[in-house]
Amino acid sequence: GPSQTSKWPAINQMMREKRIGILCLQETHLTHEHERQIDNLFSRRLLVLNSSDPDRPGNSAGIAFVVNKELTNTANVKMTVLIPGRAAVLSMKWHNEKNITLLNIYAPNNAHEHPIFWTKVREKWLEAGLNNPDFMLGDFNLTEDPLDRSPARLDNENAIEALRQTRNALNLQDSWRLTFPHRRMFTHSSSNNDSLSRLDRIYVSAALNESTTDWDSYISQVPTDHKMVLTRSAPPGLPHIGKGRWAWPIGILLDESLIEKIVKLGIETQQEIGKMTHRDDTMNPQIAWMNFKSTMNSLAKDTAKVHMAKINQRIRQLTKDLHHTTN
Repeated sequence: GPSQTSKWPAINQMMREKRIGILCLQETHLTHEHERQIDNLFSRRLLVLNSSDPDRPGNSAGIAFVVNKELTNTANVKMTVLIPGRAAVLSMKWHNEKNITLLNIYAPNNAHEHPIFWTKVREKWLEAGLNNPDFMLGDFNLTEDPLDRSPARLDNENAIEALRQTRNALNLQDSWRLTFPHRRMFTHSSSNNDSLSRLDRIYVSAALNESTTDWDSYISQVPTDHKMVLTRSAPPGLPHIGKGRWAWPIGILLDESLIEKIVKLGIETQQEIGKMTHRDDTMNPQIAWMNFKSTMNSLAKDTAKVHMAKINQRIRQLTKDLHHTTN
């Protein structure tokens, strides 16, 4: 099969195209030699901090933080390993003097191992003297709500309670579920028993809940049976940045009907300017040029609405069908 480093060109490309600042990976299966190869290839853009399974580093478990150097400040990045290959903490500068802390989790597959696992996570967290994390994310191999499985069922109650005790102790909440209390979103598909589940989650601190937005889940470019879960978070108190100025959709640049209308409008504007015999505040070339641009943009927006109407209708219908299928 492919080597453990063969996926990393896709990871590098995905982080560049999606503008991902910090990526948390599970089941990395990286040895020290793999880490060296990845560093040689991608160290210009990526900082990779990996924690391997101590017994079978190339074949079992493993978690990693991948930090995008083009979007983040990596000068004071620190990784603290709580459980090798299973739980690790990333701390780094975020904005001005503010820090951000992320807890990366790859929980055991066996639900009966969860109580011991989560107890150990809490103990190691206290031993390390760490502040509560801003995010806890990863593959939890467990769901807290029957709604997060299809067919719906309740997972091992002892395992659920162990997870909840830990996230309550760390003051974390399932912000996606709080935002969408009745929606279903599955991140893992099992070919063995034809089931779906939301095993991959991002828990958020209460302080950042309001400033964590743009939740999304999609099929990764990297071959895996898990979907990626993404969110965008900003430090509380920062000014809101809107969508920016309107720009022409690329798809209408070659629309012949629109081009003909703009050419005609331009000729009329040129003739209008040529007939001007005097200038004042209501009639001058600048006013004519402003009116030309305003009318041209209105024509472009109307054309874009016609072009996009069918596409948007199709997207809405597919989205509606998807929600009906998963809910």
